[in-house]
Amino acid sequence: MAPNPFASHAVPPTADCKCCGELSPIAGVVDFSRSCQDAGSGPALEPYSGQAIYYYGCPRCGFVFTKAFDHWSAEDFAAHIYNENYFLHDPEYAETRPQYISGWVESLLGDGARDVRILDYGSGAGKMVEILRARGFSAIEAYDPISSPHRPSGTFSLITCFEVIEHTPDPMGLMKDIVAYLAADGVVYFSTGLCTPDILAAGIANWSYCAPRNGHISFYSRDTLFHLAREFGLNHAWFDDGRHLFFRYPAAAFIQRLLPT
Repeated sequence: MAPNPFASHAVPPTADCKCCGELSPIAGVVDFSRSCQDAGSGPALEPYSGQAIYYYGCPRCGFVFTKAFDHWSAEDFAAHIYNENYFLHDPEYAETRPQYISGWVESLLGDGARDVRILDYGSGAGKMVEILRARGFSAIEAYDPISSPHRPSGTFSLITCFEVIEHTPDPMGLMKDIVAYLAADGVVYFSTGLCTPDILAAGIANWSYCAPRNGHISFYSRDTLFHLAREFGLNHAWFDDGRHLFFRYPAAAFIQRLLPT
């Protein structure tokens, strides 16, 4: 038999789901250079890198993931993804998104909750924390493994985690870390784009959110989120397909008015 010319670059046709352990086939492949900004008829922001990123799709919980970054360090991510060109791939990162997300948080808390202890997990440049401090939320802290790596202490009644969980190569490890900071009555308020059956049917490579150059390497279905909630003793609720809650009963007073009973 002739040797396989691609043997040194071979990718296994299946991998164990990182959330539920189910054997998962390849769901699609994109070049590492793929950016959320590449959708449409315009030219790609960066030339093809020649590095194929294979994504697997779990048939049980719907989680879509890649193993291409499992060995990367924080320094690797900082050098190759979250570098000086990152803002080109996510132009809302620095100003626009922190402005409207800070409004979401303020609406969630309502009046009279300025002293709630908040952790912005995956805080990026820290702009949302800066905005909320200026609005009187004095007990808010930032944590980001790259831009703000000093580990916080204690627990928090509200953990915000916006456009973060799709960036991790280790969803179970991330959840374990977040839950370790969650107060007994705490709430995790997070956002991520859901990967639906329609997206998978159309091909994961055709979804603009599937963009490794943005650091988008893990995609969750609603079933994935329910699975993660159960694994960590939490409940899951949502505002829409993009904004979600993990929480325990009884939840903090500021959130009880919004939760299902």
